[in-house]
Amino acid sequence: MADKSEIQHNIESARLITRMAAICGVISLLMLGLTILFHSFRGGDVFSLGMIPYSLALLFSVGAYFYGTLKTAAAVDEEEKALLAKRADTRALNVEEDVRFTAGRSFENYRRFAPYVLGVLAVVIVGWLLYRSWGMFSGRNVSSLSGNAVHSTLIAAVMMLLSVFSGAFFVGQSRTPGFRWLRPAGAWLIAGFAVMAVAAVAAVCFGNNIVNVDIIAARIIFWIIAVLGVETVISMIIEFYRPRTIKEARPVFESQLLALFTEPGGVMRNIAQALDYQFGFKVSGTWLYGFLERSFLPVLLIWLALLWGFTCIHEVGPNEIGVREHFGKAVSEKPLDPGIYLTLPWPFGNVRRVSCSELRQIVIGEMATREKSDDEKKDEKRKPSQVVTWTEAHGGDDENYIVAVPADKNGGKSDTSALSFLRMSIPIQFRVRADGVKNFLYDNASPVQTLKCISESVATEYLASVDMMDVMSEGRGNAEKIMCQRIQKRADDCELGIEIVAVTITGAHPPIERVAPAFQEVIGAREQSTTAVLNADAYKAKTVIGAQASSEATVAKADAYAVTTRTVAEEESRRFKSQLSAYNAMPRMFKLRTFLDFMEQDCAEMRKFVLTTRSDTDVYQLNFEVKERLDLIDTDVTKLKD
Repeated sequence: MADKSEIQHNIESARLITRMAAICGVISLLMLGLTILFHSFRGGDVFSLGMIPYSLALLFSVGAYFYGTLKTAAAVDEEEKALLAKRADTRALNVEEDVRFTAGRSFENYRRFAPYVLGVLAVVIVGWLLYRSWGMFSGRNVSSLSGNAVHSTLIAAVMMLLSVFSGAFFVGQSRTPGFRWLRPAGAWLIAGFAVMAVAAVAAVCFGNNIVNVDIIAARIIFWIIAVLGVETVISMIIEFYRPRTIKEARPVFESQLLALFTEPGGVMRNIAQALDYQFGFKVSGTWLYGFLERSFLPVLLIWLALLWGFTCIHEVGPNEIGVREHFGKAVSEKPLDPGIYLTLPWPFGNVRRVSCSELRQIVIGEMATREKSDDEKKDEKRKPSQVVTWTEAHGGDDENYIVAVPADKNGGKSDTSALSFLRMSIPIQFRVRADGVKNFLYDNASPVQTLKCISESVATEYLASVDMMDVMSEGRGNAEKIMCQRIQKRADDCELGIEIVAVTITGAHPPIERVAPAFQEVIGAREQSTTAVLNADAYKAKTVIGAQASSEATVAKADAYAVTTRTVAEEESRRFKSQLSAYNAMPRMFKLRTFLDFMEQDCAEMRKFVLTTRSDTDVYQLNFEVKERLDLIDTDVTKLKD
């Protein structure tokens, strides 16, 4: 049984833990509320990630508060047990101890299971907030900061100072025996200080028109916090399977990686504690660890110095042009050719490089309103190319161009009060000119964004003066050429140092909502009308030509019939006259010749019988188809041989 002074010390210590945990929780809640409020009104991707460390600090503060409360109750029970022991009422103590003194068992159960519960809750909070934050800035390349940059910087600085002072205090207090549960809360407050420091720098850059620092820093912090969350999960799994003694206390699942940076001057001590904890014996007492502890810092400094020295060496690669800088100012009289160059170490000297042969591209119009994620690009590579009609939703948000109303093809004038809208995607390919590298790097804060604004302005002005159907059909090539020339001229006027290689109009079509279906119906009706006219012309040509051919054939047949009939009649008349003359000259010979011709010509295939009136008993059969005897006249002289 502990003496009275020790019990009283434990009670005071437990009450102090409770009060400090409550103060830490209030500070964490205040920081979390300010972060949510500021992000709602001012935006900022780094501020959105600031909710994660403050939420975890609040979680571990609540855990430390319950730890202190239960420890206080357990210490009070110990004090009451000591008073009962002094009264020598042992029987009453043994009978009523399980009923009256339960705070000690509750405290032990809390120490055993609370670290796992807090660890799981911490992982859930980190995962949910990371998912929410990534969903807000994953599809953007520009910060969501808005408003006065000075106010944003001031608020971030105040939160940064409050976080670092309170976090350092609680981390320092956690080194005292019995106050270890305050260390995770203090560590995450210091992590909140780091996030707010980056937010302040991002706000300053935003005020100086450097708009990409906030979102780049947010993505870096996102992955750092993700690594800390994975480390917590791994620590829980290792601790679950690590053997321990019965009296060994369960650890608080704090981040060992974060502890390396939240306790300045105690890096090696934290490493020693982590190694002792993971291996289960005092690794920090071995000679190897002692040697590494003595030589680690000098070797680390030498290594960092060598790495810093290597920043003096710069390489300008093939197809690149470099510009030498001193303190961020260009000092090269002419661009540097490909090769190796030496400068002052970073950040005093640097060589900025840019490729003059690399084709770059910006897209204005329909597909420029939303950049595709990596998953969508992978899906597009897997899927075969498909034809997308006008009436199907595709591309990004609405961005229509005003175009001229087509004039009446019959000679009338179009209605100048009417407007036509056209949606299209215009990829613009460009590259940096060799003689415009300095203009591209130093004379413009964001030359690519400037070029995009110029291109949108040129496209808007030009498309407002051209015919809608002309841009969608045979006039597209001319429109691309004219816009390329105008964009190049304005880029040269702004001294962007950019050469426009190509301007392409793709996917030109009317707006999808209501207009595209109606336009599709009109185009279909026009095509059907043209088809009907062509079919009518074909039928007309076929019918007229057929009728003309039929008429000419009928006339030709009539002429042929007339000629045939007239000629035959004339020949028959001549033949009859000649026959009459022959008959008149020799009637009996004419009749005999006519009879013989009839027998020879008309009765050639008929069998003939010759009868006589003198004899009726003698019958002679003669076959005149074969000649009975040969004559010299019948000899084939061609077969005779010499």
